[in-house]
Amino acid sequence: MPLDPKRLARDAKRAQAQRPDTGIGRETTGVTRAVRAGLPVIRQLRAAGVTWAAIAEAMSAQGVTQGAGTPLSATRLTAIVTQVEAQIRRKAEREAGRRSRSDLTLSSGLLPPSHPAATSLPAPAAAPAPLPPSGSSVPATEEEIRRAGLHDLHQLLKKS
Repeated sequence: MPLDPKRLARDAKRAQAQRPDTGIGRETTGVTRAVRAGLPVIRQLRAAGVTWAAIAEAMSAQGVTQGAGTPLSATRLTAIVTQVEAQIRRKAEREAGRRSRSDLTLSSGLLPPSHPAATSLPAPAAAPAPLPPSGSSVPATEEEIRRAGLHDLHQLLKKS
């Protein structure tokens, strides 16, 4: 059965709009969502010497419970905080790895919008070298092909 590309795009956008706005693919409990949202406050409370049990009790009083209405325990809270911090740390490591990749350039648009280098593109450098003649024995590199395409695009869009 062939796919209708327009319908697929429309349905995917609708499904994406219905998903909760979280940084992860699947968030199964409201406790995790509450801990993720309140993590800065939880860290401040811990730095001020407030115990895990007191924080869990306060969260339970605001309706954050585990299971079917069971009050949040200190053990469960510490487990979820540890899990959320590990997810944040792994995400930061992945993003740092992506930024250090030499095959991704600033102009490729592959950096996240939150990355400072992704917001402003550098001015184009000197005119790129044209592709070698097709009869040449030296094959063109991917970078040369990309620069030649960019050069052609600049020539096409150049104001007269």
